[in-house]
Amino acid sequence: MFKVSVIIPTFNRAEMVCRCLQSIFDTCWPDIEVIVVDDCSPDDTAMRVKETFAQKVIYVRNEKNSFQAVSRNNGARIATGDYLFFLDDDNIVDKDIFRELEKAFEENPRLGLVAPMAVHRREGKNNVIWSLGSDFNRWTSQPKDNKPNLPIELLPPNLKSYPTSYYPNGFVVPRKVFDEVKGFDETYVQTFEESDFGWKIMEAGYEEIVLTTARTYHYGFLEPGCVPVLRQLGIEKPYRTYCFARNRLRFARKHFSFFQALSVALIFAPLSCCYYCYVALRSKRPDIAWSYLKGTLAGILGR
Repeated sequence: MFKVSVIIPTFNRAEMVCRCLQSIFDTCWPDIEVIVVDDCSPDDTAMRVKETFAQKVIYVRNEKNSFQAVSRNNGARIATGDYLFFLDDDNIVDKDIFRELEKAFEENPRLGLVAPMAVHRREGKNNVIWSLGSDFNRWTSQPKDNKPNLPIELLPPNLKSYPTSYYPNGFVVPRKVFDEVKGFDETYVQTFEESDFGWKIMEAGYEEIVLTTARTYHYGFLEPGCVPVLRQLGIEKPYRTYCFARNRLRFARKHFSFFQALSVALIFAPLSCCYYCYVALRSKRPDIAWSYLKGTLAGILGR
């Protein structure tokens, strides 16, 4: 039996996380452990999770606001499942998801990461695929996604999985693989920690796939007052922007060849900084532009 621990980091999204939890229990999977790691939410997350799901959920609260990598590692420390399912709180899962995940791991013991295919469920992007596989251009650090925004009805019926090197939003790893790669690198703080985790698994010799027969439905979350164009670029908040710019260079230095990382640092990063700062200033967010500039400099200097 596929014994799985579902680890859900959450922050200030009481309604979303409860909807996610309900979809998990609606699968009626018999051997499951669900851990909610609350990153110091100021809303009523704790009350609603405990009152609604009582003894079904293990609720953990971080000592301070620490972001995704720390929250996932904290959840993994207390998990008892043979498989760890790291799931963002703005998803609901398909009723057959665990059966399909179990089948994938049984068929291929070399799998180190399996991502259920994320299908968008939000206005303007309803029932289109997030990606069928993620990677990076080694010379620019630009992300590359396989068939992004493909309408789900155009999904090739004969292909059940696609290779990937990482996958945000939701993914399952065997416990032994998580321990082997030593979990998430908390020095990233936020952004690129999922990419780094996936690449560590790939570099350890395991295979990684996006499984089309296992699905999550991704609603997404927009902060109140957030500028859509900045949200699409992943730089809607100053500190996140700083981490994003810094970590792009940190990731390249860690995983790319010397000359590829040099190309990113000397050519792409300065050009990217100019573009992102321009978009931020046009959006009347000089704080975002300043954060991106500082993050780029920190990344180049290896801080």
